[in-house]
Amino acid sequence: MFFKKSSLFWLFAIAIILVPTTGCEDDREQRMSVSPEVTSPSHVAEWLEQLRAIIRFTDTSGAEASRILAYSSIAYYEGYALGFDDMRSLVSQLEGLDALPSPNPNQTYNYGVIAESAITTCLLRLYEDAPQSVQLVIQSTYSDHEREYIKLGVAESVVSRSRALGDVIGEAIKVWMDGDGYAELGNCSVTVPTEPGNWQPTPGTLSEPEFPCWGDLRPFTFNESQLTALCNPGFPAEVSSQAGSAYNNDINELISISQNLNASDEETARFWEDRDGDFTVPVHYISILKQLVEQNLLNGKETVTAWTQLSIAMADTYISTYKLKYTHFRPRPLTVVQENSDPNWESLVINPGTPEYPSMRSTIAYSATQVFINLYGNIAFTDATYSNTGLSERSYSSFNEMAEDVVQSRLNAGTNLRTTLENSEYHGRCIAQRANELFFNQ
Repeated sequence: MFFKKSSLFWLFAIAIILVPTTGCEDDREQRMSVSPEVTSPSHVAEWLEQLRAIIRFTDTSGAEASRILAYSSIAYYEGYALGFDDMRSLVSQLEGLDALPSPNPNQTYNYGVIAESAITTCLLRLYEDAPQSVQLVIQSTYSDHEREYIKLGVAESVVSRSRALGDVIGEAIKVWMDGDGYAELGNCSVTVPTEPGNWQPTPGTLSEPEFPCWGDLRPFTFNESQLTALCNPGFPAEVSSQAGSAYNNDINELISISQNLNASDEETARFWEDRDGDFTVPVHYISILKQLVEQNLLNGKETVTAWTQLSIAMADTYISTYKLKYTHFRPRPLTVVQENSDPNWESLVINPGTPEYPSMRSTIAYSATQVFINLYGNIAFTDATYSNTGLSERSYSSFNEMAEDVVQSRLNAGTNLRTTLENSEYHGRCIAQRANELFFNQ
C-alpha cells in the first residue's frame, strides 16, 4: 500500500491526540463485582471518523478500503461480543476463521476495552508501513477511549487485562487476514481478451485493469464454489451494434440521456462518483453509517453489529463483483459508442478502470442500503457526506430511494447500461442477506 504525506493531516493528527490525565488511579477491582456497561455509539462514531480520515489520507483504493474496514470491524465485534450472550461470534461462520483467543472465566474483563484493543492492534498491523501520523491517530483514539473507561470506574488492573486479551485477538485476526490471498493477488496481472466486444482501457484510466485478481481473494460469507454460483446477477447481454438488439437499445438510451443532462442530473452523478483517492465507495457508506450512529437510533451492541455487518457486506460485494467483471470482460459504453457510432462521444465522468459488468457501485448501493434496512428499517435519511465540499445534502424518503438514486447516477455518468444496473439489485441484496444471517439467523 502506498501513502502520501500531507501537512494538513499532520495538524489533524496532532490536534486529536489528547493530553493524558495526570495523577494515579486507585485499583478499584476489589469494589467491582462486574465490569460496567461498555461501549457507547459515540466510540463507534469516532472510529468511523478516524477510519474515514485515514483511508482518504493514505489514498487507499475502494477495494483495499473494503478489506481494511471488514477485518478491523470484525476485530472490534469479536472483542465486544465476548461480553454478551445474545451477540453471535463470527468464528466458524466466516471463511477461514476457525478460532480466536477467549477470556479466562475466572477473571474480570471490560469488553469495551477488549474491543478497542483488538481493533487498535489490527489497524496498527494494517498500517505498519504508514506515516507515523496515521499510527498516532490510531493509538490516540484507543488511549482516549481507554481513559474514558477508567473515569467510569473500571479498575486499571481490569483495563490492563482486557487490553492484553484484545491485543492477542487483534493479532489472531491479523493472522487470519494474512491468509486471504491479498499479498499474492492484490496487485497481480491478467491477460485481457483482445477479441472485439471485450473491455479496453478508457481515457483517464490506467492501461492495465484495476485489481483483476481481487475476485480470487478469500470471501467472508462465500466459499470458493459459492462465489459465482450464489447471488449471481446473471449473464450480461451480448455486445451488439445491431439495431433493435437489447444491448444496442441500452447504448442508444445512454447516448440520449447524455444529450439531455441538466445541472441536477450532473450533481447526482458527481455525488455518487466516490472516486479512489477521495471518499471511495466504502468510505461514503461508512460516512452514512456514522451519520446514522450520531442519531442514536441504536444501542451500543446494535451499533457494533451494524458496523461489522455493513463492512462484511461491502467486502464481499467487491470480491464478488470483481470476480464477475473479470469473467465477462464487458466493455464500457464509452468504448462501444466511440467505435461504432460517435468517436467524439464522452461520458460525464472518468470511467473506472474495470470492465462494465456487473456494476460495483450499484451492487454495493443495494447491499449497503439493505444492511441499513435490516438494522434501522427503510427510514428517511439525509446524506451530508459531501456537504463541506460544495455538493448539497441529498434527502431520501427511504433507503430504497437512495439505492435508486445511485443507480440513476451511473446512467447520468455514462459509465453503465440500464440492464447492468437493474441486475445489480438482486446481486447486492443477496450479499447483504448473507451478511445479515451471520448475526441473526438461528
